[in-house]
Amino acid sequence: MTRLKRATIVLPLVVLLLGVVVPVLLERDDSVRASRVEVREARTSGRTAGEWAKLAYVAQKRGKLREALSYIKTAESVNPGAQYATELREIRKARHRASEAERSRRRLTEGPVDHVVFGEDGAVASAHRRVTVLPGESLWTLARDLVAAGRRVSTDEVAGGDRDVYRTWDALTALNGVRELEVGERVRVPLFLAEQTALADANRRDHERIAAASSALAEGDIDGAARLRGEFEEGFAETTAECRQLDDALAAAIEERTVRLELDRERALVNDVRDALARVPGMPRATRHSERLDILNGALVALSEAEALRGGAQYSDAAELVARLLSEEMRFTIGPDGTVLAAKSTGVSYTQAARRVVEWVLERELRASGRSFPHSNEKSADEKAWARYLADAAREAGKRGVDFTALLEAVDENVELLLPDPVAYFAD
Repeated sequence: MTRLKRATIVLPLVVLLLGVVVPVLLERDDSVRASRVEVREARTSGRTAGEWAKLAYVAQKRGKLREALSYIKTAESVNPGAQYATELREIRKARHRASEAERSRRRLTEGPVDHVVFGEDGAVASAHRRVTVLPGESLWTLARDLVAAGRRVSTDEVAGGDRDVYRTWDALTALNGVRELEVGERVRVPLFLAEQTALADANRRDHERIAAASSALAEGDIDGAARLRGEFEEGFAETTAECRQLDDALAAAIEERTVRLELDRERALVNDVRDALARVPGMPRATRHSERLDILNGALVALSEAEALRGGAQYSDAAELVARLLSEEMRFTIGPDGTVLAAKSTGVSYTQAARRVVEWVLERELRASGRSFPHSNEKSADEKAWARYLADAAREAGKRGVDFTALLEAVDENVELLLPDPVAYFAD
C-alpha cells in the first residue's frame, strides 16, 4: 500500500520532468543542425572582403595608391558585385590627381637650372630655371602649381588665398614682369629654398675640391688632383678664377709628366736595344737562329718607337746597323731539323755555296791543313768532316730525286739548295 502511494506520487513528477527535458533536447539538436549547415563567409588569400577593403583604406591614407587599388579590387572580387564601387572610384581619382601632381612637379622642379649667381659667402643670390607655358596658364596658375609642387600635392589642394601662392607670384612677376603669357614661350621660374640650399652646398663642396686638388698638385699627386677635378657636382665652380688656375696648372703638370714618361720610355727602349745587340753574338746561330731573328726584329721596332716619341731620326744609324745584322741573319733559312735552305746564285759552284752555308751556320771559317794525297791522314778535322758532309748531301739529294751531278754542274744557274745540318759533322 505504501509502495503504490509512492508510485502514484512520483509518476506525475517524472512525466512533468520529461515534458521539460525533451523540448530542451530537441532545441539543442536543432541548434547543432543549424550550426552545421551555416554558410562560412567567403575569403581570398585568408582575408574577407571587409578586411581587404580595410587594407585599401589604410594604403590610401598613406598615399600608397597602387596598393590601395589592388586591395580594393581584391575586396570586390571576394564577393563579385559593386559593393565597393564608390571606394574604387575614389582611389582612381586620387591616383589621377597624384599622377597629375607628379607630372607638374617634375616639369616645374626637375629641369636644368638656367641661371644661378652665388654671393661672396657661397649662398645662392639668385637662381631660376625656364619652363614652357601651356595653354590656359598664367603667372598666377604657375604660382599655385609651384606651391603644390613644393608640397607634393595637387593644385586643387592649394587655396587661392594661400600666402605662399602670393609670395610665389611676387617672385614670378619679379622675374618675368606682370604680363599675360603666350603659349609656348619660356618663362623664368624661381627655385625652391631647398634647391638653392642644395646648390649652395654643392658649390661649397666644389670649392673645397678645388682647394684639395691644388694642394694635391703642389705635392706632386697629379692623379689625385685630376680625380678631384672630375668629381665636381655642378658647373658653377668651373667658371671661377680659382678653377681656371687649377685647370692651367693641372694641364701643365700632365704635359710635363707626359714628356718625362716619354723620355723615360725612350731611354728604356734604347737600353733594351743595346742589351739585345750585346746578347745576339753569344747565341749560337746553329741552335738559336729563330731567337736571333726575333731579337733583331724587336730591336728595329723598339728603335722606331723611340724615334716616334720625339718625332725625329736620332736613331737612324743604330737602326741601319740592326737592319744589316737582320739582313745577314736572313741570308739562309734553318729548318726545325737543322737543314738549311739556301739560294745559289749564278757564277757560284755548288761546293762554294755549300761551304758558305756551313761557315754561316757555324759562324767560323773551315780550317784548312794544306795537305793532300798521299798525306790525307794529315788533313784537318774540318776537311775530313767536309768530305763526309758532301757525301751525305749527295745521298740526301738522291733520296729526294735530285740529280746531284746536275747540281754540281749548274754553275751558271740560280739553284735552290737544301743542305744537311752542319752541326752533326763539324766540331767547334
